[in-house]
Amino acid sequence: MAETSSELERYLQSTTKSKALWEEAKNYLPGGDSRNSIFWAPYPIFVDHASGCHVVDSDGVDRLDFIGTMTTLILGHSPKPVMDAVQIQLEKGVVYNAPNPLQTRLAKLLCERIPSFDLVRFTNSGTEATLNTIRAARAVTGKSKIAKVEGGYHGSHDQVSISVRVNPAKAGDRNRPEALAATEGLGEGMLEQVVVLPFNETKVSRQILEENKNELAAVIIEPMLGSVGMLPATTEFLAMLREFTADNGVILIFDEVISYRASMGGAQEYYGITPDLTSLGKIIGGGFSIGAFGGRKDIMDLYDPSAPGGPRVAHAGTFNANPVTMMAGAATLDQLTPEVYRKLAEMTEYLRASILKVGAELETPVQVTGLGSLFGIHFTSDELVGYRDIAAEDAAFRHQVFLGLLNEGILMASNLVGAVSTEIGEAEIDAFTAALRRVLERALTPSG
Repeated sequence: MAETSSELERYLQSTTKSKALWEEAKNYLPGGDSRNSIFWAPYPIFVDHASGCHVVDSDGVDRLDFIGTMTTLILGHSPKPVMDAVQIQLEKGVVYNAPNPLQTRLAKLLCERIPSFDLVRFTNSGTEATLNTIRAARAVTGKSKIAKVEGGYHGSHDQVSISVRVNPAKAGDRNRPEALAATEGLGEGMLEQVVVLPFNETKVSRQILEENKNELAAVIIEPMLGSVGMLPATTEFLAMLREFTADNGVILIFDEVISYRASMGGAQEYYGITPDLTSLGKIIGGGFSIGAFGGRKDIMDLYDPSAPGGPRVAHAGTFNANPVTMMAGAATLDQLTPEVYRKLAEMTEYLRASILKVGAELETPVQVTGLGSLFGIHFTSDELVGYRDIAAEDAAFRHQVFLGLLNEGILMASNLVGAVSTEIGEAEIDAFTAALRRVLERALTPSG
């Protein structure tokens, strides 16, 4: 395979203004930004503007957007129905120190669509949403520990910042993962509060859960490992979690911040498995900061401020359910009809098939994972079961392909996960696969 240098040289030559902006940003922001997830070596592009499925960087390079702000922009950039709705609200005010009726509209839409939602509350991020579902589970069960899968990402609060993108060599046996901190700075004793499961390993995970059942408040899971590779759970695995939690008084939490794209009712509708609580974010805010959590009425009533004595679980936030975000979110969901979901799934399946065809014709192993309008590209012929299979992939080759796609006018996440928006059609997908073919041809020839 060719060295990465050829793609790197192309990238450096075409992103000189982005590099200058990054160098300036480093004077005021650690590493030049406020989101680690959008840094890539040697430095990221800086965006000037975006519209539809196009993102234009500060060097004037126009790229097709196949990630949509980490899967958020399901209608593309600046969709007219959302922008028009937001403009109406901006003329009435940005945020109030009292409830607004728009939150009821968005809450109703979500409760009508999501099987687990009896009641819902809004936050400003997926991190806050998962934090609150776990807190509610601890309150209702009186227990403290949670179980999560290795590789599962649920935000940046302490109890879930464990065994995310860790080094498998330090994490013990594949079937008995050890809890490892995903970051420095976690609270004392936090590792002892988390039981780690191997994703999609049904039998051994059930055994681990049984060993810890008397101490578990909740099991939290992404029905599809999103940020690490768009790897779906098996129905068998999720059904086991539902059975175990129901039998043992443990709260089952689905983190659907990413997987809510799977269908109108999210992955829980897709799989036909209903959790006790669900966390949401991303697409339900129409491009504005949002999170939401909801589920069984008896659990959600813990947050009721009108209950005698006040809420059993406190939950505040100045910008929770702010009217601009509520308006944008409702306008987005109004557009997401069954026909739109069907079309998104068809376009994404066309993309998957096209990628596989390129791999076959170039005789290079490739797999495409995902659900609905979400996909992940993996250059391996090995079976993909859990996080460790993804961690074993050739990271240098993946980065070479990522830089190559940037050079060819395609924007994805740096680990080659992506999302199809309603602005993407066959022409854009054909452009994507043609670009991928050129990148792989360069990567697979000695001259690069």
